[in-house]
Amino acid sequence: MVAQFGRIPGCTATKKSSSHAKTQRRKAVSLTSPGKLSKILENSRTRPPLTQAWRFHLTHQEARSRRLIVEGYAYPPYERPYHDELVFYAVLGPDYLSFETSRDFDGDRLLAYLTDRWGPPAEPPRIQVGGRQDEEEGALLLVEWRFPQDRKPEMLRRLGDILGHDLNQ
Repeated sequence: MVAQFGRIPGCTATKKSSSHAKTQRRKAVSLTSPGKLSKILENSRTRPPLTQAWRFHLTHQEARSRRLIVEGYAYPPYERPYHDELVFYAVLGPDYLSFETSRDFDGDRLLAYLTDRWGPPAEPPRIQVGGRQDEEEGALLLVEWRFPQDRKPEMLRRLGDILGHDLNQ
């Protein structure tokens, strides 16, 4: 017999696997719904900025002809209850900065931290799902900021300041 959970669309479980169903509900609840992140970004303007800065460790930096690609780990100013690291990807193009991170609580907080420093992104954040389209595990949040092309050196400096690394190498 299959039981439907009224609060979580598309979530089903058999009666035998009630502990599995509870885990699935917790997973579904912990993920950001598509509309929630926009609300987080809106609220970031009204709440006081985070007093402690995030730390960043760069694992890869690649300068291409028209863009700079930076990958690494982000460390929040609080202890994370997870063993895996929070991965981020940033691409600085001629007139944009795109930033991707995990679609979870810490990813939401990281984007709110960046919004406090950069201002609101050009568009609401998008969810990028890898692998099977019916799975949300491994999903990334993608945000993009736009700026005039002549301000790219300033944006490069600001991104370097936020990440705590000189990106002019």
